[in-house]
Amino acid sequence: MTTKYQMKIKACLFDLDGVLVDTAVYHFKAWKQLANTLGFDFTEVQNEQLKGISRMESLDKILAWGKQEKTQAEKLNLAKKKTIGMWL
Repeated sequence: MTTKYQMKIKACLFDLDGVLVDTAVYHFKAWKQLANTLGFDFTEVQNEQLKGISRMESLDKILAWGKQEKTQAEKLNLAKKKTIGMWL
């Protein structure tokens, strides 16, 4: 029975990452693997600087640390490889 003071739930948002699953270690490993394939290393200290920024901003920082310059198309390809490689 519904009273006039009850509301129906219309939507529910849930942030899975960090609540039920912590994927931070997997992101670090994927970025590290990507950096290593480009010929440089990527540290956990650097990884801490990526928290809270987008994937493309993260890639820009990583490429700068490795003194790498890439075209936008190359960056998109690298970001895709990072994400796909993360789940393989």
